Amino acid sequence: LHCTRPLCLGRRRLSSDAHMRVRTPFRCSPHPCEYEIAFVSDVEGDLDYFNRWVAGSRCVAYTGSDEAALTLTHARAYFVYGGDVPDHGRGSEQLLRLLVGLKRAFPRRVALLVGNRDLNKLRLTSECAPSDLARPHWSIPAPHWDPSAPTLSQHLEQVAAARGGGATAASCDCAAERLRWMYENTLGCPATFEARRAELAALRSVGSATGDNGGGGGGGGGGGGGGGGGGGA
Repeated sequence: LHCTRPLCLGRRRLSSDAHMRVRTPFRCSPHPCEYEIAFVSDVEGDLDYFNRWVAGSRCVAYTGSDEAALTLTHARAYFVYGGDVPDHGRGSEQLLRLLVGLKRAFPRRVALLVGNRDLNKLRLTSECAPSDLARPHWSIPAPHWDPSAPTLSQHLEQVAAARGGGATAASCDCAAERLRWMYENTLGCPATFEARRAELAALRSVGSATGDNGGGGGGGGGGGGGGGGGGGA
């Protein structure tokens, strides 16, 4: 997101085509006090895009060559993340850790807003809890907002048919398959399960992450890189 021309908001002025500045006049000083606000949104797990954005920012930078932590570059730098951290990329967990780490380091100068892709993952805390996983798969309906989506039982039957060897819906019913069904049919991110598996495998330095109850799918990532919403400073 770029401001291509100055915007006047009362006594504050937002300007510049490459970044956003807030100029607030103070009576005690003949010079305006200038703040730079960096803004980016909708990165959706695309860590390569985020790294390119950081490289061009005057407000946000990595603390070292390993790109393990972020910092604000000067005392008047502020940062706003506009929401939608996960999905459509294989760097969701890494991006979350970077943003939360920056917020903890600069709690008064960093604002992290939530988007729909962040909010809908809150379902995982209840629907992947042991009490909910204990519900019979046939008792869980399809999402009411999508008449074409399969029920959990129908999904498990498809998985069993693909596995063969006498597999049944009941034998395929596990936390990972329920999570896969949620991503594909109720959360609007069908590629997230496999992308999240790939990210976990990379973070754990293993060939692959398992897809059963012992590991595999998780909360972020999506398939293929979807380039985020715009940048500020």
